[in-house]
Amino acid sequence: MSGSGRLGPLARLVVADVVADPRTWAGAGAVAATAAAVGTPVAALLVTAGRVGGTPALALYALSGTVLAFTLVAAVAVLGSVAGLVVGLQRRSHALWQLVGLGPGAVRAIVLAQLLLVGAAGAVLGVLLARPLVPAAGRWLLAGTSGLEGVRLQAGGSGWVVAAVLLVVLLGGRRSAALAARADPVELVRTPDPPQPRPGPLRWVLALVLALAAASVTASLGGRRSAEELAAAETGLLLLAPLSAGVLLALGPLVVVPVLRAWTALVPARLSVSWHLARAAVLHGSGRSGAVTAPLVLAVALTGGLYAAGGTVRSALSALDVPAAALSARAAVLLLGGPLLLAAVGAAAIIFTAGRLREGEVALLLAAGAPRATVLLAAVWEALVHVVTATLLGLLGVLVTAAVATWTVAAAAPGTAPTTGVPAAAATAGAALVLLLVATVLPTLAALRHGPGR
Repeated sequence: MSGSGRLGPLARLVVADVVADPRTWAGAGAVAATAAAVGTPVAALLVTAGRVGGTPALALYALSGTVLAFTLVAAVAVLGSVAGLVVGLQRRSHALWQLVGLGPGAVRAIVLAQLLLVGAAGAVLGVLLARPLVPAAGRWLLAGTSGLEGVRLQAGGSGWVVAAVLLVVLLGGRRSAALAARADPVELVRTPDPPQPRPGPLRWVLALVLALAAASVTASLGGRRSAEELAAAETGLLLLAPLSAGVLLALGPLVVVPVLRAWTALVPARLSVSWHLARAAVLHGSGRSGAVTAPLVLAVALTGGLYAAGGTVRSALSALDVPAAALSARAAVLLLGGPLLLAAVGAAAIIFTAGRLREGEVALLLAAGAPRATVLLAAVWEALVHVVTATLLGLLGVLVTAAVATWTVAAAAPGTAPTTGVPAAAATAGAALVLLLVATVLPTLAALRHGPGR
């Protein structure tokens, strides 16, 4: 069964397994499509900059660099989390494959081929949906940007967008596929819940690179004394929040689980049975918890960091009697719209993908005699636990941005009060809570309507 003789059966297994379990793979496909749709206008900014030339090209390159940085961090965090979770939830299938004779190498190849298949389908669909909208969206977004009002975005770079999505999906699922291929099949059958992987050497290197990049950006912002220098500093300040959040996400379970365990322990379990159930479920499913938390951390950090950086710089310019316009809605959408959409879809897709495990947990609680109201309230608390944990971690990047921004403007405008960005971060957290309540409560209600036997 080796060599070319196995190629046909393995290829059929790749497709058949995806088709037979659409619920598990639909989330990954939706996130890949969203990432490609978000990346399409970013590619259009770069393509247009290369074609228009002159001063508009320089402005477009500067703008696209900031948008690209935000989008890339979001794509890596969200796509990586979803890909890893999807592979983890398939552990029982991987165990069965090994028990019937497939070797670890074949299992790894099948899983990676499945990720590429679903990622490619989603990415192509996302590009096809977004590409016709690029000119109209570009006119609206660039209308409020000085010097770019008459520039027409030209769609292009679709192949690079699809390739980038596939690369991130592949990197996100690579380690989970390797773990599934090496694990004991009996252990895989016994424990279906995906574990939270420990940071490997690549994640430590990534965390170190991001930390050094944040330190380098911070060092470059010192000594700003003129209004022009302060205005130019805003671009660098905008990078601090995603870089700080990226360090936390790279370290993953070393950060998320201790923070989650620490703040939830402040609420005594004896006060509420439903709270105790929710906390235990989130801590037990740490693999799912980390995947849900990652995109929300990024969303909170990006939103709060944007307003912390821009608000502090504008306060300093006002103190110097230099006119400074407030951040427009178009600029906020241009910078944050794509990453926030990706984070929202990613969080919802992760919860939807893991819904089968939730149905099993609900059935066990009902069989043990738990009241339906307690089970439903536990789902509400789970959503709250995810959002509060993500907000606490995301606020670290916001506060870093506010502190560095205050230090940056101190030489030119001493005494400038920092803009914390907390209200914007809180608004993002509130929207995330609504989204997660829908994603957790509705499946729980559906599970409650079925008997535990099913």
